[in-house]
Amino acid sequence: MQVRSRRGFLVTAAAITASVTVAACRSRNDAGSDDPLDVSASANLPAARESLAADGTTIVLGDPGAPLAVRLYEDMSCPACAEFETEGTAPYLKRAARNGALQLQFTLGSFLGPGSKFAANALRAALDQNKFADYHDLLYRQQSAVRKSGGFTRDRLLAMAVMIPGLRGPEFDAAVLETKHRDFVEAADEVLRKSPVLGTPAMAIDGAFVPSDGHDLFNDRNRLYRRLEKAARAKG
Repeated sequence: MQVRSRRGFLVTAAAITASVTVAACRSRNDAGSDDPLDVSASANLPAARESLAADGTTIVLGDPGAPLAVRLYEDMSCPACAEFETEGTAPYLKRAARNGALQLQFTLGSFLGPGSKFAANALRAALDQNKFADYHDLLYRQQSAVRKSGGFTRDRLLAMAVMIPGLRGPEFDAAVLETKHRDFVEAADEVLRKSPVLGTPAMAIDGAFVPSDGHDLFNDRNRLYRRLEKAARAKG
């Protein structure tokens, strides 16, 4: 996995053992585990609650009162973020949030240009329709094709939104076309800029940033599970 720097260049993440691949990530236990963090990919789960935190810049999936919090710093135009979201451990984190094990917090940067700002604005608009998670997944699945076409634009974002049932409508369309949430976009980008994050994707577990040599947590489900389990035990 590569990490997209805020300064606009790619830096190589720590080497990953060849035998550990995204495709090999499996639940340690069966789907019937009593540990809410040990949720399998096949588990039948309800949709996660979606909300905007009191700070006005953090989008939360899951119970905002959950004691364990994982924050993700992303830029929607970042190829490494798309890899993390489609092939890495992000889907596991979303399942854990849906399973009540943690709250998943998103800080959406937009340092990679206007397309990132348009996408962050559209995602904030999707939150108003309780469609953030679905739209967020879709944009990352489509990111590679969109980059080849010149990046996210308002029209492309609306065209893709058709694929999410119930998302398109006068309110959402106007928010995308008029960049209604530009204040949110700029404020979230400022939060990322002032953070210790040097590149995206980045992760903090209960406020503790994952160090630069911890990028196995972005693609190894079992290692991430163990780190989260340790954090949960520490909270008692």
